[in-house]
Amino acid sequence: MKKIVIGTVGLFLFAVEPVFPGFSDEFPESQPQVKSYNGIPYLSGGIGIEERENMRALSKEDNLVLSFALQNKEYLGDAKVLIKDDKGKKVLEAESDGPLFFAKLPAGNYTVEATAMEKPLEQVAHVPSKGQVRLYFTWKKSDHETATG
Repeated sequence: MKKIVIGTVGLFLFAVEPVFPGFSDEFPESQPQVKSYNGIPYLSGGIGIEERENMRALSKEDNLVLSFALQNKEYLGDAKVLIKDDKGKKVLEAESDGPLFFAKLPAGNYTVEATAMEKPLEQVAHVPSKGQVRLYFTWKKSDHETATG
């Protein structure tokens, strides 16, 4: 499985096509698509400034925002996401296509696990019916070196 580490400078230099439907027919594969798991819509990606901005515009109604990075502030892609409700039932399972992950969940309490470089991190989210909760998952640079070394 490939692991993607995206340097901050690389994010500024590598901007992909906007994600608005119908904007460009030339590169449809570069446009992140809203996906669904058990009826829960989610969107992931965020490689490049334009893609991040467009994703945020498309995800204003989403109430859970996750971001993945190394402690040195390099963004990280390909994190596995597992979300369970307060009873431990799996609500969403997906792999993020970039450093950002948006989801629209029913209001409630959830355990969110993100796994990158074979190291799972876990946080609790109190997801509101209105507004957004943001969780930041940060791995040590040494985890990256161990996973790729």
